[in-house]
Amino acid sequence: LLRALLSAACLHLVAALGIIIYEMYHLSHAQLKYAVAAADTSKSMRAAQFSEFGDASVVKLAEIHVPACCDASQVLVKVVAGALNPVDFKQRRMTSSAMVRPLPSVSGFDFSGVVEKVGESVTNFKAADTVFGMLPLLGQPWGAFQEYVVVDASIIAHAPASVPTRFAAALPLVGLTVLHALNPVVETWKSKGESPAGKQILIHAGSGGVGSFAIQYCKNVLGMNVTTTTSAGNKDMVTALGASRTVDYRNEHFVDVVYAQDVVLDTVAQEYESRTLASASVLKQHGVGHYVHVLSTDWQPNSRESNPVWVMLPLLKKWGYSLLAKLGRGVYYHCNPVSPDGRGLADIAAWVDSGLIKPIIDRSFSLQDASKAHEYLEKGRARGKVLIDLEPVS
Repeated sequence: LLRALLSAACLHLVAALGIIIYEMYHLSHAQLKYAVAAADTSKSMRAAQFSEFGDASVVKLAEIHVPACCDASQVLVKVVAGALNPVDFKQRRMTSSAMVRPLPSVSGFDFSGVVEKVGESVTNFKAADTVFGMLPLLGQPWGAFQEYVVVDASIIAHAPASVPTRFAAALPLVGLTVLHALNPVVETWKSKGESPAGKQILIHAGSGGVGSFAIQYCKNVLGMNVTTTTSAGNKDMVTALGASRTVDYRNEHFVDVVYAQDVVLDTVAQEYESRTLASASVLKQHGVGHYVHVLSTDWQPNSRESNPVWVMLPLLKKWGYSLLAKLGRGVYYHCNPVSPDGRGLADIAAWVDSGLIKPIIDRSFSLQDASKAHEYLEKGRARGKVLIDLEPVS
């Protein structure tokens, strides 16, 4: 009996290690496959850079070399604006390896701007085009909060024509997070001949960057019925975006008032995951409901965000929960990480120009005040996105 138990334990361990290796390969490959531009030492530019890990004060205005342009598939973009995301302050405050964030690093991943030059094999962009994009999240010393970026043409798209170019910077990471997170859910429905239209979704933190995009996407693009958690002060905002029902998280427990959801999109998993999965009523059971984790760590700093076991846990849960769901037990568990995606951005631009989605801007800061922007976002009270303007705003 002991030998059988040991054999079973070894098989489980091997399976878990295999899953981790598989998931880590795909996660890192999606971010690290893009060539890092060399520095052009003959030219300089302004950038919001940090040379050490720490609080918001480590982000400083610096004069650095311009990225060299261009390999055959690359594009040089003069940045008009960038946008802050929680990943920006989490990478800034968390000591990590050069594979994650080499030092010194420029802050920011989201940007919008104007094309200045393209590589010889680039045919879908030309000088003077307005574009927007998301830089890879791993391994890049360059960032969005610098005057010029050099990127692979496959990770940008033409900016929406119906909004100011600077507003387009608010869309990439939050929009792609939602698209990539919900894609396996939508694909599961399609494989069963089902449509997203009319299905029920609970979106946590509806007034935040990801939440405010997700409400619009789920309501206006997918045709779903949206419930969201928010504060009483943000009820009107999320209702205007498309939420048909709100839960005041300060005065109500969502597990007591939300039932039979087809999907839960959890942007604050450290707060709500355990309660959602422990409930037999929030999500539809028997392999019908879908819990979606956006692979976000705690808002407040703690040891778990740098613990590889804690970071890998959702990837293991995805396989375990989803295997049982396919057998008609429990719920599906999804955690697709966001990655650069020009085609996804083209879809987002089309939805914006069709009036289905609009960028939600909380406020903006100048490049020299990037550290203040970090400090503000980290307080967790932004409604929508925080922009960094690299050009004067008229």
